[in-house]
Amino acid sequence: MDLDMPQLRQMVLENTERINRNELIINKMRMESAEQTRKVSEQDEWLENIRNENDRSMRLSRERMDRLEKFAETSRLEYEQRVREINEERKASDKRIEESRRESDKRIEEYRRESDRRIEESRKETERGVEEMLAKTHSEVKEMLAETHREVKEMFAETNASIRRVSVEFLGVTGHIVEGLVSSSTEKIFKDAGFDLHDSGKNLRRELASEDKQMEVDAMLGNEKLVVPVEVKANFTKKKVKRFLHKMEMFRKFFPEYADKEVIAAIAAINYEAGVADFAHEEGLLVIRVSSDDIFSLDPVDEKKLRKF
Repeated sequence: MDLDMPQLRQMVLENTERINRNELIINKMRMESAEQTRKVSEQDEWLENIRNENDRSMRLSRERMDRLEKFAETSRLEYEQRVREINEERKASDKRIEESRRESDKRIEEYRRESDRRIEESRKETERGVEEMLAKTHSEVKEMLAETHREVKEMFAETNASIRRVSVEFLGVTGHIVEGLVSSSTEKIFKDAGFDLHDSGKNLRRELASEDKQMEVDAMLGNEKLVVPVEVKANFTKKKVKRFLHKMEMFRKFFPEYADKEVIAAIAAINYEAGVADFAHEEGLLVIRVSSDDIFSLDPVDEKKLRKF
């Protein structure tokens, strides 16, 4: 191709510019390469430092592991040695304990034999003492029994006399109350209470031969329609009231002549134990009180609560 000078010059200029640009690019690339080389060198240095640090750490770790393994081995040996020593001490201790046990058993057996001997001697001595004491006491007891027998006989005689005196006095009191109940002076207290009663008898006795039973009524008051058996005691207790109620349940059987009459009952006494009068009222009985001055009084009467027998 034929080129003229201007064209050739233009081409040279273009090539020169291209070369300059390429040189700039090459220089830039060279500088970048140098920078990369520097960075790689720094990284290599950093990696080397890391590798050196790791090597140092690994060396230290191996050294510590070596020391630990050595310490563990030493500890194992010491432990095994201590176990052997403990086993030897245990065997020695077991031996001492066994020897001590045998010695204790021997001493206990000797002490037991000695104790048995002393106990046997003490038993024999005690038996001799007891026999002597019994022989000595026997005569004393016989004398005491004889004296006690005499005293009991005397006391029994005195008691019987006292019982007889009390019985006479009691019979006198109850008999006195019975006499008062069947007297005309008591008719007024019953009349004031709404009962027109008169004497129907005292110390009345009845028997049932077929049943071998008997009943006694201390006093009897009544009229054409009503009869009132009266139980008399110097002292009335709850137990005596219950016995009288039981007796009244059989009244009509022993006194059939009152079959067509209404029957109520009364108790009379100089003294009533605590609560007995109230109990008698609850059971539907008339309650008569007698003072030491032969004054008779009848407790308030609620006819609706009177018990019919």
